[in-house]
Amino acid sequence: MSIRIFLLSLGLLVATLPAARAQNATATTTADESASLAGKWTGTYEGSDSGSFELVINQDSNKKLAGQIIMLAPDGSRYSIDLKTITWQNGQLKASYADPQGGNDPSFQGTMTGSVLKGTWVANGGQDSGNWQASRADR
Repeated sequence: MSIRIFLLSLGLLVATLPAARAQNATATTTADESASLAGKWTGTYEGSDSGSFELVINQDSNKKLAGQIIMLAPDGSRYSIDLKTITWQNGQLKASYADPQGGNDPSFQGTMTGSVLKGTWVANGGQDSGNWQASRADR
């Protein structure tokens, strides 16, 4: 149940291998600030549900961001989904992904302090929500 709610709620941040490609996400960025987001992040979420995830954020030569979130089930299973949108503007990360169950797009937002991203997530049209945090995993 926690994986489903999180997938419906968070859509969070950074795949397991640098070769993993986060595809088809639209994005806008602010200069080179977004480059600091690129890479792999590992984190946890809590609120209506709780669990662990990985987030992979990529940036192309045009400063366009793309990403993928990988939900980590307690049994070791991994569930990945491409981010639908991801933006970094004015020090604020905002992202969403298509609900695999066909509901409202879960979304999350946050800020970065040092090598830690943290913020809030919302899913199911606002019925599920909570906080998340992720630390740099690739540096």
